[in-house]
Amino acid sequence: MLYRHILRRAPATIEEHAAELGWTRTKAARQLADLEAMRLIHLAEGAIIQAEDPRIALGRLLDSEEADLTTRRQQLIDVRHSLETYESDFRRGLLLSGPRVAPWERVPASEAPAAIERLARSSQGPVCQVTSTLGRGPGHLKAVKELRAEILASGRVQQSVFPLSVLEDPHWRELAEARSTAGEQQRYLEDVPLDFIIFGDQGVLLADEEEQEVRAPDMLLVRAENLRLMFEALFAELWRRADPVHDGTAAAADIRVLELLGLGFKDEAIARHVGLGLRTVRRRISTLMDEHGVDTRFQLGVAVCRRGLLDEGDTQCGTPQ
Repeated sequence: MLYRHILRRAPATIEEHAAELGWTRTKAARQLADLEAMRLIHLAEGAIIQAEDPRIALGRLLDSEEADLTTRRQQLIDVRHSLETYESDFRRGLLLSGPRVAPWERVPASEAPAAIERLARSSQGPVCQVTSTLGRGPGHLKAVKELRAEILASGRVQQSVFPLSVLEDPHWRELAEARSTAGEQQRYLEDVPLDFIIFGDQGVLLADEEEQEVRAPDMLLVRAENLRLMFEALFAELWRRADPVHDGTAAAADIRVLELLGLGFKDEAIARHVGLGLRTVRRRISTLMDEHGVDTRFQLGVAVCRRGLLDEGDTQCGTPQ
C-alpha cells in the first residue's frame, strides 16, 4: 500500500506520506525501511522519498528471486538423484549395526495401506501375493490399487495366486485382464490356504487367521529372514501347483500379440501395432510363456494353437519368432 502510494504521488517526506495514509510515523518508517532494503526507493536530499523505476527495481528483485529458485530446484534434483546412494548407505548401515527391528510385529487394519506402501517402496525383488478372496483385506483399497499399478508400470515382477472361486465373480474377468495386461502374472488354485504378500527382500505381510471373516483384518508383518525364506518356499510350491485359466478365450491384447508373433513381426513392430510400450510387450510375451509353461517362443506358438487360442487361418501355429 505504501509503495503504490509513493509511486502515485510526487516525492515527499516520510511525515507527509504518513499523514496522507493516516499512519503513525513509526509504522511508515518501518515499511519504508523494508522498501529501501529491497532497493525500491531511496532518500534524496532533504529526506525526500523517491521511487526507483519499478520496471528496473522490481525486475532486479525478480531476477534475484528466480536465481534463488533455480538454485533450490537444482538442489532438489540433486537430492532425488542421490536417493539410491542414500538407500544403499542405509542398507549398509543396517548390515553393520545388526537388526534394529523386531522379527515380527502386528499391523492394525487402519495402518495396513501405509505398511504396504513402505514395504513396496523399500524392498527389491518380486512381489508375490496369495489371496483367498477379493472382498477382504487391504488390497481392495484405492491407495493400494494405485500402488499396485505403479509397481507394475515400473516393470517390477508381481505374481499372484487366486482361488478358483474368484472366477464366479462377474467383475473378475475385466479386473483380471486389466491387471494381466499391466504385467501381473496370475495363477489359480482350487483352495488357497492363507493370505500373504512377500515384498522382495523386506518381509511378509499376512492376514490374522483369527479375523478371517473381517473385511479389513489386522495384519502380521514378518521380517525374520528364516521365516521370510519359508514363505518364499511356500509361495514357490503354491505357484508350481497353480494353473493359469485357459477356457478358450484370452485378453484381446494378448491374442493380437500372439497373432503378430506368428506372422514374424519383431517386438518393436508389435508394440506399435497394439499401442503398448516395448517393455510391456516383452513382459507380456514372457508372462504368456510362463503361463503356458514353455521356454521358447516357438513352444509358445505350439501351446496356444493346441489350446485353440488362435485360429489356424490367422497365423501359422507354432512359428512365433
